Amino acid sequence: MVNFKSLKKPPLSQEVERAIKESIAEQLFKPGEKLPSERELVEQFQVSRVTIREALGNLKAAGLIEIRRGMHAGAYVAELTAGPITENFQNLIRLKKIDYSHLIDVRLYIEPRAAEMAARHRTESELVELQSLLDKAESLIDHSHRQARLTNVSFHCEVAKITQNPMVVFITESITQSYSALIIEETGDLLDQSVIRKFINEHRVILDAIARKNPQAAYAKTRRHLLETYQAYARVMPEEIDSTIDRRIRMELATGLSEKP
Repeated sequence: MVNFKSLKKPPLSQEVERAIKESIAEQLFKPGEKLPSERELVEQFQVSRVTIREALGNLKAAGLIEIRRGMHAGAYVAELTAGPITENFQNLIRLKKIDYSHLIDVRLYIEPRAAEMAARHRTESELVELQSLLDKAESLIDHSHRQARLTNVSFHCEVAKITQNPMVVFITESITQSYSALIIEETGDLLDQSVIRKFINEHRVILDAIARKNPQAAYAKTRRHLLETYQAYARVMPEEIDSTIDRRIRMELATGLSEKP
């Protein structure tokens, strides 16, 4: 059993937080494992229960632990996900610090390159998973436009996973989830079935390039898809967008959607 040393200097909650972070980083506590109880932490650190709760709250907000209730109540080490980054993006969107043009602009920097790498390194099983994802998205169109769009947009996250770079995966998931969770909600049924099918078919074109191990085409088709997606959503977005970023993206659209990397 791991025992933490008592602390003597403030700010105590930050010191507790730092100590627990280090224990997780050193894998003294692994994902899914339970931390000592509040009472045990109070005794080990020699601090108040309020200090422990503040530290645990900060660790939870950072996505390092999860607090469970019920029979197995307590603080458990979490599997690291893009959740906290996604939440920060969503807060920025809600506070009008970033908008749809910013999200597409940053996706243009990341996702074409991820598709290029996926074309170089994909496996047959990964191709099957991507194909199944798009088939599922298409099957959902007649039942729920929202679910079809949410499923379809996750295609980019799955492509990012093929890179096996966790930074690319976390960033792509965060941006895409921010994009899907809020913007798809905002636009509701403003996009009809034909547009949704068009997005799915554009993903199939990207998948074909990845399957053929053609990195140049995968890059270019992804870039084209993002630009055309921007064009489609810009017509129905209910909010103002950054004029500078919008002008830059529209200049790329106007130059003929060059397919060269």
